[in-house]
Amino acid sequence: MTAESPDDIEYEDVPSRRLVFGVGILSIVAILLAGAALVLMLVRGTSAAADDSCRALAWASLPDVSTLPSGWTLAGSGFYSDGYSTSFVGPAPADTSTVQPSIYVRLNCVGADDQLALTRSHDAGVAAGSSDVAFAKLGDQSFALQDATGGTTVYFRQDGIVAYLVAVSSVSPTELQQAATAVDLAISSAAASTGKGTAVIGTPAPGGVIVLGSPGPSSAPGSGAPAPSPTSTPSHSVPDLEAALPHSINGTPFTTQSLTGTDAIGTDPASTSLAASIKSFGKTPADFQVAEAYDDSNTIAVTVIGFRLTGVDATKLRQAIIASWLAAAASGVTTAPQTIAGKAVIAVDYGDGGPLDYVYVKGSTVFDVSTGDPGLAASVLGLLP
Repeated sequence: MTAESPDDIEYEDVPSRRLVFGVGILSIVAILLAGAALVLMLVRGTSAAADDSCRALAWASLPDVSTLPSGWTLAGSGFYSDGYSTSFVGPAPADTSTVQPSIYVRLNCVGADDQLALTRSHDAGVAAGSSDVAFAKLGDQSFALQDATGGTTVYFRQDGIVAYLVAVSSVSPTELQQAATAVDLAISSAAASTGKGTAVIGTPAPGGVIVLGSPGPSSAPGSGAPAPSPTSTPSHSVPDLEAALPHSINGTPFTTQSLTGTDAIGTDPASTSLAASIKSFGKTPADFQVAEAYDDSNTIAVTVIGFRLTGVDATKLRQAIIASWLAAAASGVTTAPQTIAGKAVIAVDYGDGGPLDYVYVKGSTVFDVSTGDPGLAASVLGLLP
């Protein structure tokens, strides 16, 4: 696709792509009016360097498919001087009379005019007959409009980019929320990769703090690989959560540290997926807490992590940890309930014969014990509350 007219978008070489515009004429008119306002602001112009910077950010902000709703795919992406467009396509419905769920996505670089562009987009949509609907906050500012057909368009701005997602009526609110969050987080991750990002677990950060990244078969904390040693004093942002972790296992002292999600969540796909789950609870990374206990000498190959999310039931958080962080780290991951050391856990197996993660809930905390030794897992679980 090389143009942005409705005809070019509708007849793109992806069969399901045409279903996007079941949203209806009102949404298309609103989008075209909003697009015209954006074009006017673009021609007012910022410097070429600023345009190049925004374009690079937009092009790097295509979401990873793992952050989309389950069973959804990316289709028909096109890249332009001012951003990109793509489609998110859901599973084909069993009922052929039901429109396949799909979402059209467009990112536009408008720089310092992003707030004005968003305001004009809202006014254009309302003028075309759409109505405001409640939607979780995205980016720096956001809103959602629903047209007469039941289709919903979500708009938000972030880092000089205005994004909109046009969803057909068969897209559920939860699916639209996750899809929009995936775009929001993709922009944040792209911005972070230019110098504002964080390190991942297993990699000492510049200040010596090790932070949350992807688990999984190649980097599972209990894999037996040499544990990283902080180059300075570890962070202790959540001391009461650290206190719940073992500080010595089989006579070997363990190092502990703790952070909030603001500093702990990395920018890899698994962490991005976890961040999306946190947002789906109506929370921010600042509400997320994580503490880690590990053997600095690598004598004992086990790592223990504790998680909390303020105001969220730990059982629900456990499911989010498993589904959007552990299971998102690799394909073929399986889970099974077990009872170990008298504790009900969910064992997460990566299918490679390596370490397993044993996830356990106590009170408001989710614990993750990662090791390849079942006997050691039982010993550590016995030390937990």
